[in-house]
Amino acid sequence: MSSDVVTAVGLTKRYRRSQRPAVDNVSFEIARGETIGLLGPNGAGKTTLIKMICGVTTPTSGQVRVFDADPVRQPVAAKSDIGAMHQSGPFDMMLPALDNLRIAARFRGLKWRAVRPWALELAEFLSLTEALPRFCFQLSGGQRQRLQLVRALLTIPRLLVLDEPSAGLDVVGRRHIERFVTWLREEHGVTVLWTSHHIDELERNSQRVLVIDKGRVLRFAKPRELVEEFGTTHLLVALDDPAAGLVVLAWAEAAGLTATAEDSDVRIHGARAQEVLPELSRHCLEHDVAISGVSTVSDSLEQVFLRMTEAED
Repeated sequence: MSSDVVTAVGLTKRYRRSQRPAVDNVSFEIARGETIGLLGPNGAGKTTLIKMICGVTTPTSGQVRVFDADPVRQPVAAKSDIGAMHQSGPFDMMLPALDNLRIAARFRGLKWRAVRPWALELAEFLSLTEALPRFCFQLSGGQRQRLQLVRALLTIPRLLVLDEPSAGLDVVGRRHIERFVTWLREEHGVTVLWTSHHIDELERNSQRVLVIDKGRVLRFAKPRELVEEFGTTHLLVALDDPAAGLVVLAWAEAAGLTATAEDSDVRIHGARAQEVLPELSRHCLEHDVAISGVSTVSDSLEQVFLRMTEAED
């Protein structure tokens, strides 16, 4: 019996009238307690992959197993411990939010009396308590988004699938979800598969990131490993006078380097300090420009992701 929560081998999904597979020969393993970021541009196959893991869509070929069971042929064994928050899970808009949670509990065979205390605690954590008596059509998009998370977590699952959980949320709401997901993983060993257009979320919270494009896996690695492999280190020059940035930009252009101004700083892309600082310092001294500090910065996961997917086009 496999110790992995999710195992995919040669997983492929083709739709009729489509020129290429939505998911193309994908293989990977997700271990218990991992938070995995699923990253890809629109149309990359993320949603199709999630549907196959949840047993909503049948693979054309290959295999996916969840808790060592087939989600389509063995739905009870595979899906009973999955909590899924999808991008647009429907609510009965003419019922109060609390009644929607009651219905969801009944649909999943749960006794509302048993899960109610936990649901109310989670709603309070997500600042939803005052919204529960209101009709769903009266809720904001962000409130409905958080209500979906409560519905997905009426019981603590072994696998939590989050499909754009922070869509429509402000920064505070996003951080609430991040802290809660971290708590689920650390305290209850919950495995999380998380897709988001906020790539910084995945960089902060994922142990590994599965990068896909055009249905294929480009890389499955730790965020730090992706940055080291595909990223670039830049030189950040801090200046006391923002106008002095023009002097540094002109020098970089003359030296054949690419540079951009960032407020009072200038970022010299792909430059190493030991290679450029002596000449840059002489140039600034000649033009009476004071450098207040120099540091090196690396690309973010978002910049690396853009570079990886642009290379595939």
